[in-house]
Amino acid sequence: MADDSKKGKFQAEAYIAAFLLFFLTGLLSIQVIVRFVFGGGLGWTEELSRYMFVWSIYFGCVLAAKEDKHIRVTAQFMALPKKLEALVITVGDVIWVVFNAMVAFFSFNYVMSMFKFPFISQTMGFNLAWVYAIVPIAYALMLVYAVLLIYRRVRKLVKKEDVTITDSRMDV
Repeated sequence: MADDSKKGKFQAEAYIAAFLLFFLTGLLSIQVIVRFVFGGGLGWTEELSRYMFVWSIYFGCVLAAKEDKHIRVTAQFMALPKKLEALVITVGDVIWVVFNAMVAFFSFNYVMSMFKFPFISQTMGFNLAWVYAIVPIAYALMLVYAVLLIYRRVRKLVKKEDVTITDSRMDV
């Protein structure tokens, strides 16, 4: 369940993802209307909607990381004591931090190389580095949020407080 202290707070990631999905839906609606009503097509709407879809997915991943709702397997921890469960999940999150750092670093270098040697989009004619830029941005943000989650969890463990682990399974 979501932390009640987060309710009502502005979450830029959620608004950006929602805006991108809203705009994506509008673009695809325009494409369908132009194709089936007017018998034509707008190639740029399909290409732009694909890029917006990718960006919205990455912002959704960032939001999931921020709220500690990223996907993880937790069934094997059910038999462990709560403190040990929190410790094992924290070790897993440290590995996730290292992974995020590596992806952010290497994807940043890749995007920078795309500015030197650009790939141009077929229909819209702009440098695809702007599309690929979401990868280092998203992984850097997930890195920051993962470090903050680990910090909060370790602080609670040190203070001997109860540590709640977000279960990514849906309550059905």
